[in-house]
Amino acid sequence: MPKHPKALLILSHLPYFAWSQDERLGFQDGLRTMSRSMVTIFTWALVTGLAMGKSTLTLWQAVSMSLLVFAGTAQLAALPLIALGLPVWTILITAFIVNLRFVIFSIGMQAHFYFLPLWRRATVGYFTADFSYLMYTARYPEAHPPQESPAARRSRTAFMYGLTTGNWSIWQMGSLLGIVLAGQIPQSWGLEFAGTLALIAVIVPMLDRAAARWAAGAAALVAVLSMSLPFKLNIVLAIVAAIAVGIVSDRRPKDPQANRVSAGD
Repeated sequence: MPKHPKALLILSHLPYFAWSQDERLGFQDGLRTMSRSMVTIFTWALVTGLAMGKSTLTLWQAVSMSLLVFAGTAQLAALPLIALGLPVWTILITAFIVNLRFVIFSIGMQAHFYFLPLWRRATVGYFTADFSYLMYTARYPEAHPPQESPAARRSRTAFMYGLTTGNWSIWQMGSLLGIVLAGQIPQSWGLEFAGTLALIAVIVPMLDRAAARWAAGAAALVAVLSMSLPFKLNIVLAIVAAIAVGIVSDRRPKDPQANRVSAGD
């Protein structure tokens, strides 16, 4: 007989412990999948943490931003605006525009998780970042596989939970460490450049669709051409360009040759 039956009863109602074996395996698979990009996520989070630690924010303000905002690009875009003392609405609009890609992510993920309660969908949406979205859609490109069993659906959801848990945990470790070490790590180390290279190395292989490649190319071109703009507005323009080009490219016929053959038939 268990020594602590009450403790076991409580555990049996908590996430993961209350899941089936397949769900636990799916969660573990999500953690393992995300861990392959640990170096990249940690490096970029460290760079973001250093930027916050060296900014005008207090230690606890920086920690709170890391834990609550959880959006590296938006955080980096907001920091110079905060330093200049600009109105809050300006900072919020900037963060919103920078994070417009998450609207696209949400539209794509809604078809996969429509069956979840609202609060769970909101939670998944909050913790879904670039890597978790890309890795999930690479594993499960089809939102409604034919004849998918309820057990398989739960396992797929647990896989997403594993991805988001791993992503958030790795990010916070790097970000918080960067905040704490901001005074000890000099800018000459070039960590921002290293983090950018690491991101490129991971993201480029994920551009496995023509629409994604066109969107990435457009974003890169616009970002470079508009680098002289203040307040990192080149990032905003690059994101808008990527969204527009991606939508247009995705609506083009996937296989014109096949369409001509079908029409001839």
